[in-house]
Amino acid sequence: MREDEYRKSLSGRDLADKTRDQRIYALKRLEKHYETELDQEYQRDGLRSILSSLTYSSIDSREGRENPSRLPIDPDKLRTHLAWYKSHLTDYLRFLGGNSETLATEEKFDEAAEEILEAASQTFGLERDLQAALRQNITQLEDGLSIVDGNSERRVEAGFIDILAQDKEGCPVIIELKAGTSRPEAIAQILAYMSCAAEEGTNRVRGILIAAEHHPRVILAAKAIPNLSLKSYRYRFEFS
Repeated sequence: MREDEYRKSLSGRDLADKTRDQRIYALKRLEKHYETELDQEYQRDGLRSILSSLTYSSIDSREGRENPSRLPIDPDKLRTHLAWYKSHLTDYLRFLGGNSETLATEEKFDEAAEEILEAASQTFGLERDLQAALRQNITQLEDGLSIVDGNSERRVEAGFIDILAQDKEGCPVIIELKAGTSRPEAIAQILAYMSCAAEEGTNRVRGILIAAEHHPRVILAAKAIPNLSLKSYRYRFEFS
């Protein structure tokens, strides 16, 4: 992704700071889960393949269609979240000078588009804020932890690691954050990241999966994985 150029383009538009941040965040998540560079996909097919996989209509929702994308999304949130990602990818396609016919097709939102995008924006804004807060207070998670990824998501073969840390014994710690409830597929996701870290020459790798709460199957699976811990976050409001 041409992040610096795109950020500069966004700064010249009448957009809220939150919207600008969410556009970049959404594109990075797409690169993470599709394990590719968006610019390469643009050169290959004008981003059509990814955009197509983010299409999920109200009819799809009623009929219980499975997730057509590579993104880990709760089944009951597919329509809102895929629409959110698609809106941001369409904007990036416009920035790249995408095909006018493709843009015209992707910009036809349904009657509930604004409400859908707002609902998804709240979820992903929370996930972004959680990561920023944890990076600033990493020792609240565990005494002796330190961040070793240069304060940006580390790319590995399986995707992008939310936070790569190291414990006081020098053991790599893979930290994965989920807004809301962690789903069973989150176990496969973090184990894949841990495997990638182990292949880099480290014998022992730990994982910490953080969410507001965990699906019962996540809790059961974690009991069979000694080097994986589950943590929950909670809100604390301060007023002045």
